[in-house]
Amino acid sequence: MKKSVDLLSDSHITIVGLGLMGGSLAMALQGKCAGITAVEIDSQTRHMALERELVDNVTESLEDGLKYADILVLATPVRVILETLMKLIKLSKHIEKTVLVLDLGSTKTDITSAMRLLPNNFAAIGGHPMCGKETGGLEYADASLYKNAVFVLTTTNNSDKIMHPLAKQIISAIGSIPIEMDAERHDQLVALTSHLPYLLACSLVSAVKSEGDIDPMIWKMVSSGFKDTTRLASSDVQMLIDIIATNKEAIIRALNQQRIAIDELEIALDEDLQSLQTSLNSIQTVRNYHFPISPSSLS
Repeated sequence: MKKSVDLLSDSHITIVGLGLMGGSLAMALQGKCAGITAVEIDSQTRHMALERELVDNVTESLEDGLKYADILVLATPVRVILETLMKLIKLSKHIEKTVLVLDLGSTKTDITSAMRLLPNNFAAIGGHPMCGKETGGLEYADASLYKNAVFVLTTTNNSDKIMHPLAKQIISAIGSIPIEMDAERHDQLVALTSHLPYLLACSLVSAVKSEGDIDPMIWKMVSSGFKDTTRLASSDVQMLIDIIATNKEAIIRALNQQRIAIDELEIALDEDLQSLQTSLNSIQTVRNYHFPISPSSLS
C-alpha cells in the first residue's frame, strides 16, 4: 500500500455486497479512488451495477474480488460479514500486500472479535455508518446517503498506523463524521437508539392489529403520526434478525429500560395530569435540545 498523503486516490476498493449500503458507498466513492470492484452473488444486481456504471468490475467470487483490493469493504448483513471474515483467513495465503478490511455492520462486538483472528496481511477496522433506509437493495442506493452521518470506527489489534488514517479518508470522502469507541460500548448504545426503536415500531403495529382484528375501522383512523412512528416496522426483517442475533443481551437490557420508562409514564398518568405534563415537558425538552425542530417541520 502506498504511503502517500492521499492514500485513497491510489487505492482500489472492493465492496462485498451491493445492497443499499454497498451501492450507496460505490456511488459516493466514484472518482475518489483508483477503481471499484464489487462482489455480489445476485446476478440482476451485478447487471444493474455494470449497466449504471457504478463499479469498474463485478464478480460473484470473493477470491476474485480480493485480487484487486487495496481496501475491502464488507457491506452485507452482519452474519454474512462474520462468515466472510472466516473465509478471508483461508484466502490470506494468496495476498502479498496489506489490505484494509472495513465493515459496515450494525453491531460490532462479534465482528471485531472475528477481525482479531485475521492474519497480519489484513488490517481490520470495524465500522458502522449511522444512516440507512427502511428499504434495501441497489435500486434504492443514494450517493448522499452517508453525507453528514456519524460513522463509528472500532479499532482492533491488527489495525495499523497507515490503515487507520485510510479508513478516516474513506469516511471523509463520503461526507461522514468519524467517531471512535470500543465495540461493547457501541453495541450498548445502538441497542437503545437503533434496535429498540425497530422493536417498538413493531410492537405498536402489533397492538393496533390486535384491536383491528376486533374492529377493522381502526386502520382508517391512523394518522401521519402513526405512520411516521411505525415506519421502521417496514425494515427488512432478515437484516434485523441478523442484527438482533448479534446483540441480544444489550437489546434485552434496552427493552427493560423502555419498560421502566413506560411504567413511569403510567404512574404519572394515574396520579394526576399535572404529574404527567411535568414528565412530558421534561421529555420534550430533552428531545428538542438534541434534535431541534424547525417551524416548517411542524406544518
